[in-house]
Amino acid sequence: MKLNLETQEKKLDVLLCTIQGQKDDEIKSHLARYFCIKISGYLENVIKRLINIYCDGSSPQPIRNYIETEIKNITNLSEEKLLKFLGKFSADWEDKVSRRLSDSHRSSLNSIISNRNNIAHGQTDSISPKIIEGYYIDIKEIVEILKAVIKK
Repeated sequence: MKLNLETQEKKLDVLLCTIQGQKDDEIKSHLARYFCIKISGYLENVIKRLINIYCDGSSPQPIRNYIETEIKNITNLSEEKLLKFLGKFSADWEDKVSRRLSDSHRSSLNSIISNRNNIAHGQTDSISPKIIEGYYIDIKEIVEILKAVIKK
């Protein structure tokens, strides 16, 4: 099944609007945590889809099979893990993405992953509706950077 990134992003945009429109602070807080997890998954899907598109038609089937198997296990994409993953494909990709990431992008990416793990493991998180909105803006910018770099 091919992942439609635009549809996923639109669903995230709708979820953000739902959070912003919610009046009950406790529900808003729970939705913000859910949103954090969804953003993390979205970024993973972006990487998987971009790599698949890049390799589609240009790599022999055994190589595509190997890559598809390897990218299935991509999770918890902190800044370091993302850059190392890109570097396995191309040092140029790693360098270009690294140079384009702002301190805010790096912080948001690492915070999303840290909070996602805390939420998943029942630990204290530092997510609020306002904070997650800022992270989401940065993640969308990171996605645009990735789309600009990972292309044929």
